Amino acid sequence: MNGSTRMFHLVTIFVALAVALLNKCQADLISDFCVKSNNPTLCTNTLRSDPRSKGADARGMATIAIKKAEEATQASINVAKSLLNSGNKEIISTCIENFSSAVANIKECESLLNRRDIGTLRSIGSTALTDVGTWSDEFGANEPPKLKEASGKADTFVQLLLIIANSL
Repeated sequence: MNGSTRMFHLVTIFVALAVALLNKCQADLISDFCVKSNNPTLCTNTLRSDPRSKGADARGMATIAIKKAEEATQASINVAKSLLNSGNKEIISTCIENFSSAVANIKECESLLNRRDIGTLRSIGSTALTDVGTWSDEFGANEPPKLKEASGKADTFVQLLLIIANSL
């Protein structure tokens, strides 16, 4: 083997090791964040199945969490609206207001992340988490199962956003 061929093989091995290490670190990043969430399985499955997570750093993961939190919270609004005629209209209307406030706060988090205003992002994200969780106290043991499931997902992704924000 001549010197240039040996060098080519060494570079190829180095690149392969670097790619493998990058993939391992990325998998660890998802695990590191999701193990701290209230639903590690949902968190892990969602992040691993999202093509944007491939090669994403913490900031990229935060962007994904923002989008997932917004989608899940909007889905909670839709479920709540579908329950308006099932009784508890006043409580469900309050839930819709809280979820709507949470969506507005989550949307604000995206611009805060882009501006790198992490302190304010954490504060607004915490407010969104409170908004998502407040409704369940109103129902007590009588919370509608569909709404409980939908808001649980929203809670998981808003919480994930905060977990990631705390690492930035």
